Amino acid sequence: MARGRAANGSGTQPRLRADGRWECKYCAGRDPGTGKLIRKSVYGKTSAEAAKKLREVTAALDAGTYTEPKRMMLGEWLDIWLKEYTGAIKPGTLKNYSDNVRLHIKPALGAVRLCELQPHDCQTFINRLARRNAKGKSLSPKTIKNIHGILCKALAEAFRIKYIASNPASGTILPQVKREEIHPLEGDQITDFLQRIKDTPSEALLYIAINTGMRLSELLGLRWSRVDLKKGTIKVDAQLLLKRGKDTERRLGPTKNDKARTFKAPQSVIDLLKMVQYEQKKNRLRAGALWSNTLDLVFTDESGSCIPHATIEHRYKRIVTDMGLPERRFHDLRHPYVKLKTKHNQRNCQHLLSFYGIKSPNSELNHIPSMFLKQHYFFILY
Repeated sequence: MARGRAANGSGTQPRLRADGRWECKYCAGRDPGTGKLIRKSVYGKTSAEAAKKLREVTAALDAGTYTEPKRMMLGEWLDIWLKEYTGAIKPGTLKNYSDNVRLHIKPALGAVRLCELQPHDCQTFINRLARRNAKGKSLSPKTIKNIHGILCKALAEAFRIKYIASNPASGTILPQVKREEIHPLEGDQITDFLQRIKDTPSEALLYIAINTGMRLSELLGLRWSRVDLKKGTIKVDAQLLLKRGKDTERRLGPTKNDKARTFKAPQSVIDLLKMVQYEQKKNRLRAGALWSNTLDLVFTDESGSCIPHATIEHRYKRIVTDMGLPERRFHDLRHPYVKLKTKHNQRNCQHLLSFYGIKSPNSELNHIPSMFLKQHYFFILY
């Protein structure tokens, strides 16, 4: 019995090809140049699979949501996306994107056709990242979340320009990210810390960090033009960025949240900055033509060069270890300052916390007795 013809506009009935696949043909519109019909095909391992794909295509054509399949591989699209669609992203962030694409996404999914990538492929990819490798190591949930975010952004752009009909990574289930626990210095630990940093190469930077709440990158990127020693103010509008490659490059970039802030510094901080300036002038005279502080930085080495982030972090961790304490992040130095400011300047509390990404000072900053802070940090109360 002969097969009936498909309804007009709904494509052809499934046809068995010589290669064993089933094929359905459909019309995807007209060529704007020639006016001729554009004929396309969908394929399936079975007649039912080919018919199902045809119904999906014709439904999309009727709804006006049809997206012509692209033959490019996901790896090709990722290269295009990184080059053409990331212009507004900071260089450091773009470097991170490129590294994760090269190291993780491309090896696993780069050879999959962009139009054929499925939600299951994305879920399997994420699950594999979470499993331990042959060395017994696995990526952290936070790193996996970042990698998924990169993939999702690239696919969202492909969807926006109608290269794909939907974003297959949008519903991926991710491993739960545990909030990083804060370990600020407490009580007598602060006094001990301040004693230990005296007369060390990083004394001024560490002292200013604990008394201003500035990030390490902001301190290393602080310029003399942003310090008013007469008015006692500091303007934070940049941070020192590190670009890794064949030649390591350090340069200034915008702050983490792209916002500048100016604050009146404690007198003890201003006095210390005056000493830093005096020592820097002596170093400049000694270095002569070798002086290299082209960025006008407050904190440099004896030749005027930028101080590496790792150098300060190493010195800080060594001091903490010598105090007999578990390892702490440099970032934790900011929290005593934030706690004190929120307790004694409630009007500006929310504005201040927005800079530090803290939602609840009561739950995160109850590490240091207020009386201790009032006795030892009275100069911060301004």
